[in-house]
Amino acid sequence: MYNSIQQFLDFGIENIRETIEKFIEQGDDVTNLILGLQKDIFELGRNIVSEVLEGMDEHLRKSGLRKQQWEIIRKDSSSILTSFGMTNYSRTYFLSKETGERKYLVDGIVGIEPHERVTDDVVINAIDEAVDSTYRKGGERASYVDKISKQAVMDKIHNLEVVQPSAANKCKKDNKVLFIEADEDHVAQQRKKREKPKKPNQKDILMPKMVYVHEGIDYDKSTAKRKVLKNARYFGGILNSEELWLEVSRYIDEVYNINKVETIYLSGDGASWIKHGFRRANLF
Repeated sequence: MYNSIQQFLDFGIENIRETIEKFIEQGDDVTNLILGLQKDIFELGRNIVSEVLEGMDEHLRKSGLRKQQWEIIRKDSSSILTSFGMTNYSRTYFLSKETGERKYLVDGIVGIEPHERVTDDVVINAIDEAVDSTYRKGGERASYVDKISKQAVMDKIHNLEVVQPSAANKCKKDNKVLFIEADEDHVAQQRKKREKPKKPNQKDILMPKMVYVHEGIDYDKSTAKRKVLKNARYFGGILNSEELWLEVSRYIDEVYNINKVETIYLSGDGASWIKHGFRRANLF
């Protein structure tokens, strides 16, 4: 059994019992109970992560196969922000006998990139919050104990690569009718405090475009209150209009037998990027 779990059984359980008894005796707010439990549970989480990583590192140090390929240089301390809070652990720095490469092998095994100080679960929390609010709030709520900077959240989001899934059908569909809906949104741009707009009187507004292709309403899945689109595929972002429409056109050509399509219904607000892009993509 891991020492961290044994320690929790010896001391953590008692702390939790005391927290529960105090809550019942004082009739306190349930929030204080949750926060009290969270402290011990998150500490257990940090200790387990630390012990597992250090255990893997120790296994590498003793491995006969490792000794044939990598030399030990030194052992260093490190820390990484997780959803449990800042987690500290030690890892060994190795030297490749063949190439001379220097590397923390345990970090590579568990997916921690060089100089990475935040785990993916924290990034996911930050992005989820930033999508609905701001980079700052995303950083504050990324980890339940510690927080990351607004700049770090912005960098993570800007480095995301969105890949459209490939079409599942190998045979093209012979639909006679297709529906395309296009729209744009207005999103407040988050600038650095000292960063000024490139043009005078420029508003901090971004206008991401969105286009979605579908086959009409799926009445089998729809309800009286909510309509569901059949086989909908969504495209969008802060993109060049022509590039966006070409992506839509490629999808339609990949999935549908365009010679069988008799009618394409285009729905939008009449913006020029919708009409011109639609024509440039040869969808008429």
